[in-house]
Amino acid sequence: MLLKDLLTVLDGIAPFDTVEPWDNTGLMVGDTLREVRSVLVALDPSTEVIQEAEKLGADLIITHHPLIFTPLKRIDLQESVSRRIARLIRASMALVSMHTNLDAAQGGVADELADRLCLKEVQQLKVLRIGKVEQPCNLCAWAASLPFETVRIVDGRRPVESVCACPGSGMDYLGEAICRGCDTLVTGDVRYHAGLDAKEAGINVVDLGHFATEEIIIAPLAERLGSLLPGVTVRTYGAKDVFMQIKGENH
Repeated sequence: MLLKDLLTVLDGIAPFDTVEPWDNTGLMVGDTLREVRSVLVALDPSTEVIQEAEKLGADLIITHHPLIFTPLKRIDLQESVSRRIARLIRASMALVSMHTNLDAAQGGVADELADRLCLKEVQQLKVLRIGKVEQPCNLCAWAASLPFETVRIVDGRRPVESVCACPGSGMDYLGEAICRGCDTLVTGDVRYHAGLDAKEAGINVVDLGHFATEEIIIAPLAERLGSLLPGVTVRTYGAKDVFMQIKGENH
């Protein structure tokens, strides 16, 4: 399959014209007339991912996070982004990113997060998903039951009933969650002062970490692509969070 045709398939999954104005998605590096026989799906376009793609002989890497966020003024090979661009070009390997378009798309990151939280009666509001839990429950008990390794909470002193979920960094949507009558916001990358604002407003926050709220889409996306791309081998890269927890049960 030619890369240009594969891009059409990706656009059908998560239309590229739905990205946020600040975002950069689609083709990062590559030739749209290049034939693609092997794809590696990953969260980040890291050096480790590119190395793995080289070992596998992949023609294309599809990532959630873009390699290029802002316009480049030079290709300086002492700089990380430039080095990765050069390495992709030398390997004749393409890179495509699906970021905020995949966050908001049906079956995308936000939907996957809502599924992992077992939310009911889910409403779709762009990148947000708002839904109910099975029955109102204590924040600590609910957060501890979630299928995520690292969980931090801000206790707004309310039972969990109506939840607003946003993958990645979603604290900018705190006001929206409050306006929608939610008692709990689930997201990642929660900064101290944003958490304090939430506590003052009387809304719970569950911080699962940026990585954990987005890595969940990689396997489902690869499985979906495998069914849509006949003759193309689709694999996943099993990444680990860049943050390591050094204190835990054994300390």
